[in-house]
Amino acid sequence: MTWPPRRRTVVVLALLLGAALLAVGALPWVQASVRTVIDVREIAVSGAAATPALTAAGLVVGAAAVTVGIGRRVGAAVGGVALLGAAVLAGTAVAGVLGDPAAPAVAAAAELSGVPQLAGEPRVTLWPWVALVVAACLAVLGLVPLVAAGRWQAAGRRFERPAAPSARSASSEASDARTRAMDDWDALGRGEDPSGRDPDGSAPGGPALS
Repeated sequence: MTWPPRRRTVVVLALLLGAALLAVGALPWVQASVRTVIDVREIAVSGAAATPALTAAGLVVGAAAVTVGIGRRVGAAVGGVALLGAAVLAGTAVAGVLGDPAAPAVAAAAELSGVPQLAGEPRVTLWPWVALVVAACLAVLGLVPLVAAGRWQAAGRRFERPAAPSARSASSEASDARTRAMDDWDALGRGEDPSGRDPDGSAPGGPALS
C-alpha cells in the first residue's frame, strides 16, 4: 500500500471497522450459570449489554469516517481525532469487561432470577478480544488523517481544473459575435456590403470602424 493511503481507503476501512465493532458487540461476551427456583440455567451477555459504551464508540466511528471523507485539511484531522477517541472509548469498554466479567453476568442473573448471584465463575468468550483488536486498528487508522490530511488537500488542488477562464472565454466570444452582428446591420443601413469588410470591421484598405 502506498503512503499516505488514499482518503477513500481510510474512509472505507473506518466504516468497516465501525461495523465490525457493532457486530462484535452483538455477540455473547460473557457466559455464566444462574441458579433459579427450578434449575440452573445458562445465560449469555452480549458486548453491547455488558458495556453500552461499545455501541457509542461504533457510532462515533461512522460519524468520524464521514468527517474524514468530506472535510478539508482541518476537517479530516478532526475526523482522525474522533477515530482515536472512539478507539480509546472502545478499548476502555472492552478492558472493563475483561477486568470484571462477573459484573455484567451478575446484572443479567438478577434480571433472570431476581437474585444477583451466579452458580459458578463467569466465562469470557473470544469476542471481547476481537473487539480489542478492532479498537487497536481504529487507533492506528485514526493517526493517518492527522499525518496525511495536508497531502490529501495538496493532491486535490493539483488535479483541480480551473473552469472560470473557460467560462470567461466563451462569454467574450459571444460578446464579439453580437458586436459583429450589430456592425453588419449598421453597414447594411448605410448601404454598404458587410461581407466585404475585414475581420476587424474596417472596409478593405480603409481604417477600422470605431
